[in-house]
Amino acid sequence: MDRRRHERCDLEAPLRVSWKGPGDVRHRAKGMVRNLSGGGVFVSTDDPPPVGARVRFYLYFRSFLASSRLVMQTTAQVVRVEPSSQGKVPAGFAATLETYILRNEKEVVEQEDS
Repeated sequence: MDRRRHERCDLEAPLRVSWKGPGDVRHRAKGMVRNLSGGGVFVSTDDPPPVGARVRFYLYFRSFLASSRLVMQTTAQVVRVEPSSQGKVPAGFAATLETYILRNEKEVVEQEDS
């Protein structure tokens, strides 16, 4: 039985994620979004943030129009970290979305604040 509240969309999109660690030191990592829903995201990365960390990232979606680009700016909280399994699968993390802004370049398309 699937208990998800939001429909999940599988995708592959590169992103850069950042979070503050102890002493307010800013950490940055590159990753790949594996799936996304209205409530959360799963990111594959070799350098996942710890559980409980608040992360920020920008996700750029390809567009069919060369003059347009869809951008999702988010804040999220890490709820699960998955270590790599003997190098076969990259490490990753799941996070619940706290806020997001969906833009078409400079125009806000949708905004959600929890």
